[in-house]
Amino acid sequence: MKLKLIMLFIIISSMSFPANFEFAFGGGVEDSAEFSYAYDPATNVWLSESGSRIDNGLSANAFIDIGANFELPNTNIVLNSVSLLFETGYHYYMRVRTRYEDYPEYKHRFFYHNLILGVITKLNFNNDISFGIGAGIYLPLYSESSKRRYEVNIGLASYYYDGYKKFDFKKISYMYKVPIMPYIKLNLERNLYMSKRWTFKFGANLIYNFGMEFDMDKLKSGSYGYGYDKYKFSSLSGEVFIGFGFGRPK
Repeated sequence: MKLKLIMLFIIISSMSFPANFEFAFGGGVEDSAEFSYAYDPATNVWLSESGSRIDNGLSANAFIDIGANFELPNTNIVLNSVSLLFETGYHYYMRVRTRYEDYPEYKHRFFYHNLILGVITKLNFNNDISFGIGAGIYLPLYSESSKRRYEVNIGLASYYYDGYKKFDFKKISYMYKVPIMPYIKLNLERNLYMSKRWTFKFGANLIYNFGMEFDMDKLKSGSYGYGYDKYKFSSLSGEVFIGFGFGRPK
């Protein structure tokens, strides 16, 4: 249904306003606040792995945007066009959870290699600044956990005691309830035109990653390993990026 509405919007817009092909590529880095929650059935009053944590994470990406730019009438003194773009690319995500509040050296540290699949709409102002709202998913194709002594993935039942440190998509699909990370983002960018069609762009994104939840019922099924009853995570990140664009007229 959503896809049909997007296609209908594109058709109506292309009939109403002049449309241009738009393409962009670039890369960025993110600093994130990591939110996680775990419930540990073996909790005691002295040493607890249960509860919520806020930690620091890190991400980086390489992106490609492709879609259409719709020019608005010259009578508009604020906006000159609207862009509707499909986003894809590679997203690297390092997530951290402190296991014990009193012993910060004991952590979970996971690394995700994701495919970006999303859409974004941008309002392009006459001063060459754009504001956008986007949404999509990070699809984790491959993941790893830390090999450091105090950062083992304990609490994941068989996926700790069987010595797993690397996870392909088949294992990821098994260990998480829904093996995708939905996200929403706000985008602000400045375009510096090098010609009538080519631009150098830089800007920032504010991104909320809804994260994933471990399927602890599966992980503990048939295993004598220690496992939480519940474990989930999400993040809020600020990203800075640079890139190049083609097709949007000045």
